[in-house]
Amino acid sequence: MKIAKITPYVCYSPISDLVFVKVETDEPGLFGWGECSLPTKPHGVAGAVRDLEKLIVGADPEKVEWIWQRMYRHAYWRGGPIQTSALSGIDMALWDIKGKAAGRSVAALLGGPVRDRIKAYANLGLSLDPGEFRERVASALDMGFTAVKIYPLPAVAMTEGRASVRQIVACCEAVRDALGSDLDYAIDMHGRSSASLAIVIEDAIRHTGPLWIEEPVPAESNAALERVAQQSKTPIAVGERLFTRWAFREVLENEWAGIIQPDVANAGGISEMVRLAALAEMYGVNFAPHNPNGPVQAAASLNLAAYAQNFSMLETRHTNIEWTAKLSSYVPRVDADGYLALPAGPGLGVEIDEAFLVSQTEGQWIPESFRADGSIADW
Repeated sequence: MKIAKITPYVCYSPISDLVFVKVETDEPGLFGWGECSLPTKPHGVAGAVRDLEKLIVGADPEKVEWIWQRMYRHAYWRGGPIQTSALSGIDMALWDIKGKAAGRSVAALLGGPVRDRIKAYANLGLSLDPGEFRERVASALDMGFTAVKIYPLPAVAMTEGRASVRQIVACCEAVRDALGSDLDYAIDMHGRSSASLAIVIEDAIRHTGPLWIEEPVPAESNAALERVAQQSKTPIAVGERLFTRWAFREVLENEWAGIIQPDVANAGGISEMVRLAALAEMYGVNFAPHNPNGPVQAAASLNLAAYAQNFSMLETRHTNIEWTAKLSSYVPRVDADGYLALPAGPGLGVEIDEAFLVSQTEGQWIPESFRADGSIADW
């Protein structure tokens, strides 16, 4: 069996731009799906997939690790989000092929699941309105979720007055009130804050009991992350913008985070996520994959969540359900207790409607954020 063809698909969903990869073999009907969505960079990733195709067409698709190393080490310039995302999507599709060929799930190929169902939390997105967050929490609870994540930060500057902090506190208090005392919520700061401001915010919201604070400072500043980690009493989560084990090494060795959140579509695919989960377990760190995009990524994340001993909770979109159902055979839906089941079927357990996929080519997702003075803020 050999890899015959690799095709990237750029797709515009109602919530973001997505990139899918189809890897076809020379055996009739045997192919795999991967996802390498990197919002705002879809055409760059699709181009990188085409570059990698030249290296591995003709290879045995079941030699997953050899192909991973070939893709990663083929050039002097390694890593970076575009190249690593392209690698991730192809690696995901190879695991899908491997599972289909064996008639087994990816979780089974990795060694078998250690859990039967996957705890999920709803990503409630960005808002600065406590009332709107109350409504979003109510909607998530109605769907069965028992945990949520919010993004309540305005376009902050490096230093901020108390008004912005009070606004963040009001949102966190509204979410805690809507959830009650026993359900969980996390706060995502999206790397918008300086270390000093993040420390102030953590102290101000600590009484609301967040499960973790995600990306309190920009991903490129380990010194800022270290300052926050030293002073925060709330666990810190990082990793959606870190790629491969080499980027996570310093975070784990220095114990700057209690939760890592690598993204299977960007951090190196299923092969690298397995290594990252094992490294995190060695340091006593929880593994909670970043999972905000499409259904192939969700299916891969679920297989990893089933396998990884130190898994905690999986990010899940609670919107976009109708659109996803048109695209995919698998739509993540929680049960009444807030859990997801592993997708049924071999491989990743998901198939894509190609006719619908190729019809979704209109649109452009360009999120922007501006401060009150007109300057550009991190999104």
